[in-house]
Amino acid sequence: MRTDCKDRNPSEEIVLRGKSHAVTIAILLSLILPSFGSAQSLLNPEGAPRYGNHALAPGFSPAPARFNGLSGGDIAVKSLNLGDNCLGYAASDPDFLIELSEEFSRITFLNASAEDTTLIINLPNGSWACNDDTNGLNPALVFHNAPPGPYQVWIGSYAAETTDQSVLYISEAGPEALPTTATGPDPGRDPLYGETSLSPLFQPTPFTIQFIGGGRNPVADYVDGEGCRGYVSEAPDFSVYLSDAFTEIWFAVHSPADMTLLVNAADGSWLCSDDYLGVNPAVGLHFPLSGLYDVWLGSAAEGNYAAGIFYVAEKDPAPSLDFRIDASCEGMLDTALRVGAVALVTAAAGSGIVGYIAPETGSTSVFLAPAGSALSLVGGPVCAEEHRWWRADLGGGRFGWVADGDASTRWLEPQP
Repeated sequence: MRTDCKDRNPSEEIVLRGKSHAVTIAILLSLILPSFGSAQSLLNPEGAPRYGNHALAPGFSPAPARFNGLSGGDIAVKSLNLGDNCLGYAASDPDFLIELSEEFSRITFLNASAEDTTLIINLPNGSWACNDDTNGLNPALVFHNAPPGPYQVWIGSYAAETTDQSVLYISEAGPEALPTTATGPDPGRDPLYGETSLSPLFQPTPFTIQFIGGGRNPVADYVDGEGCRGYVSEAPDFSVYLSDAFTEIWFAVHSPADMTLLVNAADGSWLCSDDYLGVNPAVGLHFPLSGLYDVWLGSAAEGNYAAGIFYVAEKDPAPSLDFRIDASCEGMLDTALRVGAVALVTAAAGSGIVGYIAPETGSTSVFLAPAGSALSLVGGPVCAEEHRWWRADLGGGRFGWVADGDASTRWLEPQP
C-alpha cells in the first residue's frame, strides 16, 4: 500500500516498488506448480486446519460456499520459493481443508477481504498453486478437471504483522461471479512499473518504458471528461515526478493496439486521452506544475491487455518517432508475430491450440483452434509459465490468450 503523498521527491533513478507486474494484468489467475521442496516444515499441509474441514461434491448448495477466517501469520511465504506468485505472510497450519469428493470440471477459490490478501493452496498431488490479485485485491485460483482429494488452503496477508477478517468463497462459477474489491484507479497505490524524476532537457529523450496496458476498471465510471474511456488497473502503471521550470511536457503511448491514457496530475486533476496520433493517446501540458504525476496505461477494449511504449517528451510527439516493442521472452524462440497481424496455427500444435481467459494454463479455456486456423492478434505479448502469450480473436466473439510455442517449437506463425 502506498503511504507517500503527492509532494514527495523520488530519486533521479527509476525505482521499482510494490508488487511485480509480470502481466499485470490485475484480472489474471496465477497457477504455479513447483515441487513441494523444503517448505514442508514451514507450511505444514498435515496440520489441523484453523477454520475447519469442509467436504464438497459437484453441484453443492448453497453456492458459492462461504467460509470465514482471519488472514495472515508469521511465515514469509515468498522466502519458501513455492512460486512467483506465492507471496504474503501465513500461518504454519492451513486455514482450511477443502475435501473434494469427486472430480470438478471447474472450481474457483477466491478470498475476499477489505485488506490485501494472498491465496496459497497445496493440491492433492503435493504441488502448490498461488495467487495475489485477481479481482481487485482479492486473490483467486481456478482449477479445471480438479481431481478429488484434499486441498489445504492458506489465506496470507500481503503485509507482515497484519491480520484481517476474510471470507473464502468456493464456486463452480468463475471468479468474475464472486465479490471484488476493484475500486477504480487509485493514486494511493504503488506504481506497477516504478517511477522516475525528470528535469528540463532530460536525457535520453524521450524517456521510454515498455509496459502491458489494461485492467478491469472502466475509466468512465470513475473519471468524467472527454477521452476518459477504456479500462485500467487500480494501481498506476508508472509515476513521473516533474521538477520546476518545464515549459511543456507530453505523456504519450505508442502501441499497435488501441490504448488509452489516464493521468492524475500534481494538482489532483485527471487528464485523459483516447486517440491522438491514430489510436495512440497523448496528454500535453504547458508550464506544468512541479510534483508527482501518476499514469495509467489502459486498453480501449474490455479484457484486452497489450504491450506498448510509454514515453515522456518535452514537445508534441511526432508520428516520425520510431519505437520497437520487444516481443522476446527468456528461453523462447524469436518470433515475427505482432499485435495487429494474423497468425496461423501450425501442425506442430497437434490437435490445436487452446485459448484461455487469461495467460495461464490454469484459467478457463474458451476455445480450441485446430491446425490451420487463423487468429487475429489483438493483445500481448506476455511472458508467463515459460511461454509467450498473445490475446487472439478466433472470430464469432471468441477471444482468448494463446501460447505461440515453447523453447523448441512454434505453434503460431505469421500468415504469409
